[in-house]
Amino acid sequence: MKQICRGCLLIGNGRHGLFSGNLYVAIAQISLGIALIAINIDHLSGTGIIIHILAIASIIVGFLNFLDSRKPGRICPRCNKSLMVVIESKEGQKFIKGNNVSLPNETNEQPQD
Repeated sequence: MKQICRGCLLIGNGRHGLFSGNLYVAIAQISLGIALIAINIDHLSGTGIIIHILAIASIIVGFLNFLDSRKPGRICPRCNKSLMVVIESKEGQKFIKGNNVSLPNETNEQPQD
């Protein structure tokens, strides 16, 4: 799914930030939550309940981060700003028409001699 940067007009794929949309960070967050629950499974009172709440929060944030990693990145690799939009979306089409941006042909035709 190709994207276009609203700042520098780069056409390509956006990237994710260090923590947002990073699959490895999502797996680490979910693993941390599961480990905290497994370690403190016998302590459901006092400070143990706080650890369980933090563990559940870590699992939820990790799951949301995992879902975000499935989406296209929003950060432009050229200008490093979060301005990338999907070309096929309504917002992308509106930007292309409003700024007279010409998209390159993606056909693999050989030139005629």
